[in-house]
Amino acid sequence: MQREKLGPNGEYLTRLLHPSDIRATQAMFERASDYFEVATGAPPGRDEATRAFVAGPPSKSVDDKRIVGIFDQHNELIGVLDALVDFPANGDWTMGMLLLDPEHRGAGLGTVILEAYEDWAVGQGAKRFHTAVVSRHKRGVRFLEDRGYRRQGDLEDYDAGARRATVVFFAKDPVAGTR
Repeated sequence: MQREKLGPNGEYLTRLLHPSDIRATQAMFERASDYFEVATGAPPGRDEATRAFVAGPPSKSVDDKRIVGIFDQHNELIGVLDALVDFPANGDWTMGMLLLDPEHRGAGLGTVILEAYEDWAVGQGAKRFHTAVVSRHKRGVRFLEDRGYRRQGDLEDYDAGARRATVVFFAKDPVAGTR
């Protein structure tokens, strides 16, 4: 996924991240530690970025991961979207996270990035989208529901790291003819 002139003022761009971006990714995760506190109960680990590049279910390989970086006009990494292709089934894309630096939240950038991701994924053969959010991440739940994601179910008492959490699963079918 490579797009330019994204965001409310057209000042952001995206590209797929590579292992050479791990240091910048880790720095961005640390700036956005509030997300990790909500999701896991702890700040990002010192190897959080490295794990983001390789973590996934045993049935998938690192070649099935798509880690998209969002960059500002100064080419600083200010966001990450990661997804798995063909998971849980062929044609399904599962987003693991859409995370923005706190200084870039609240202005519509998340919506623009999500729409660009969905457009790109449909162009790559995506037939359905999945994601999951811990229920205490109220803003994330509302964000997904407002963008057409439907609740599929909950998993209670999930080991999220430093706390137990309820995970809410979502799915969305692309709108025919609009993507």
